[in-house]
Amino acid sequence: MARESCFCGWVGELEDRELVYAGAGEWGLGCPMCGHLDRLEAWSEAARASTLAEAARRRGITAESTISRLEPPERLPVR
Repeated sequence: MARESCFCGWVGELEDRELVYAGAGEWGLGCPMCGHLDRLEAWSEAARASTLAEAARRRGITAESTISRLEPPERLPVR
């Protein structure tokens, strides 16, 4: 688990950010304080998928199959 800080001052584990469907088949993690979206574009696909799945698990969302299909689930915010 990676620790991260946001420009707004929030500090926590990367997976504690909010899972966000960013549109056009893209997922990312939003800061829980300010909403800043990190699309994890520089990460490998495997690392990205693992981190997004862990973020979903921590939120109690069973979205792993939804994430793999790249469709926006009803319970997640769209930005």
